[in-house]
Amino acid sequence: MNTNEKRHFNSCAANYETEIGEEYPQWLKWHLIEKHVPAGRRVADIGGANGRHAIDAARKLSCEVICVDLSEGMLQQLKTRAGFSEDRNTKSPFPVVAKAQEIPISDSSVDAAWCYATLLLMPDQKTAISEIVRIVRPGGIIILDIGNIWNLGWVYWRRFYKKLGFPGIFPLSLRRSRKLASALGCEIIENTPTGLLSQLLYLPLVDKRTNLREKIHAHGRYPDLDGRWSSKVPFLANRYYLVLRKKGD
Repeated sequence: MNTNEKRHFNSCAANYETEIGEEYPQWLKWHLIEKHVPAGRRVADIGGANGRHAIDAARKLSCEVICVDLSEGMLQQLKTRAGFSEDRNTKSPFPVVAKAQEIPISDSSVDAAWCYATLLLMPDQKTAISEIVRIVRPGGIIILDIGNIWNLGWVYWRRFYKKLGFPGIFPLSLRRSRKLASALGCEIIENTPTGLLSQLLYLPLVDKRTNLREKIHAHGRYPDLDGRWSSKVPFLANRYYLVLRKKGD
């Protein structure tokens, strides 16, 4: 990521969301961590921003968490959040300023790693995924948030980020993701697509003048309507969450 990207994330750090949302896609991120990451292990949150998931992993799962992010501003916000300070039962997440393509963590030294809302902005996300796999021990877990190539919203977000000086957005097909996982010595143990119906919210006036959002993202429904339809037509989902297990254990 370039200087423009650092500047952008530093500038919005103070107002960046801290709570895990109630809509299914946000719920799903934490659910996958709870489901696949064993308690009390050493883990890494790559692109962890202000520690939305890192703090919960430390406090709720008693994990030793390394929170890696390019933005110093985001990691400063992590340190100011309630729940960051250590108590007798938990360690505070350890903040590390670094980009995902060059993670300063030793090979095979964490039991699990996850990367949410980060890879889509990287033209070289394969390098980042390779780095994430490198730091996880054989038998360990990697959770990835991948932007699918089919998404009406990408038209909007590509223009949005280019105006900020980003190189763009870079979706990756499930077929290519599977090939990459295999090449890196991983097996896919879970694939959860989302966002098939959410794309309709980017059509003119749909989000402002209809209640479509409430219908497809009903709070407390896991999966919600969007999630259920995405699982039926996964190749048209706007993103998918892959859970990998690194082979060799």
